[in-house]
Amino acid sequence: MALVVALAVVACGSGDGPAAGGVMSREAFIATYVDLRVAALDNEDLTITDEERAEVLARHGVGAEDLRAFAEVHGTDVEFMSGVWNEIDTRLSAMSPGVQDG
Repeated sequence: MALVVALAVVACGSGDGPAAGGVMSREAFIATYVDLRVAALDNEDLTITDEERAEVLARHGVGAEDLRAFAEVHGTDVEFMSGVWNEIDTRLSAMSPGVQDG
């Protein structure tokens, strides 16, 4: 699962950045990932440009390394990550009936 998250991050919060211990919070990861997906879905080819990615990450006060660190720390916790992906899917679905994650 961690590999899937890391690859999604490379391919592609709430602005609170890294939490205690240097790993971003669950909420920051979810909010950032949702915004990355929305930015990609806004493009005809469903991909995000480097500039768009940089803008989203800057807006949330995080970097790609923060997302990777989150994946490395939590990626083996299947129950936790399942909850994260379910929340991402829920938020994307709530934004638009046609928006789906992944």
